Amino acid sequence: MKKIFICVICKIASLTLAMTFLCNLCASFSFSETLDFGKLIDELKKTSVEPLAKDVGAVLGGGMFHSGRTLALVPGIDVGFSASAAMQPSDDDIILKNAIGKKPFGLPYIQLSKGLPYSFDITLRGFPESQGLKLLGAGLKYGIIEKEIAVVKLGLSAMYSYNQLHHSDFKATTNSFAGIFSVKIPVIEPYLGVAIDSTKLETDFSVAELGVKTNVDVNVSEPRYVLGLNFSLLPFTYINVAGTYSVDHYGVDFGLGLKF
Repeated sequence: MKKIFICVICKIASLTLAMTFLCNLCASFSFSETLDFGKLIDELKKTSVEPLAKDVGAVLGGGMFHSGRTLALVPGIDVGFSASAAMQPSDDDIILKNAIGKKPFGLPYIQLSKGLPYSFDITLRGFPESQGLKLLGAGLKYGIIEKEIAVVKLGLSAMYSYNQLHHSDFKATTNSFAGIFSVKIPVIEPYLGVAIDSTKLETDFSVAELGVKTNVDVNVSEPRYVLGLNFSLLPFTYINVAGTYSVDHYGVDFGLGLKF
């Protein structure tokens, strides 16, 4: 009888220990405690999506200007091709680095500007859909100071621009505010620009293993510095080349066209 009692006590104790172990195991795997998806999304934004947004914004907002002066009212037309490129993705941009490595990347545009009354210029640009990319942009420039001293023409202006990129995996929009100063002498015109690019990038993030899919949107802002030179070797034509710097990488703006 005593042996039976001891055996029953041992079985009850074993059952109690087993239940305790199972409860602790369930608690340790509680999704509400151990899987913080909000934190996971925040980490994704900072480590992957934000660096991508900065790199995309730097070239999406580039190439909008090549002079501190505004166009004349009549005819006041500037039409041409422009491109904005970065020498390579920034060090933190693992998405773009995994896609293209440490190679240059950029965006091309067909661009048209028209002089308006009261020292305003309007600029429209875009590019035919190619490789899943759609580009559209517009800008408004205001001439603050324009002076002529003998053969020298000085120009100081401010510009706001909006550019949009649609890709099969994401959408990016960049709002830019820039100040531009230039000095035109015969044949050449050096120019200097300082811009602030504010970029919003919207994409989807999915984790197949966890069965989770959610939108990931980021907003980033950074300065961009531009130092360039216009060449006008033939009447009504121009070529412009500029070096750009944005946070931790260098780039190039290039353009050519007709100006009346």
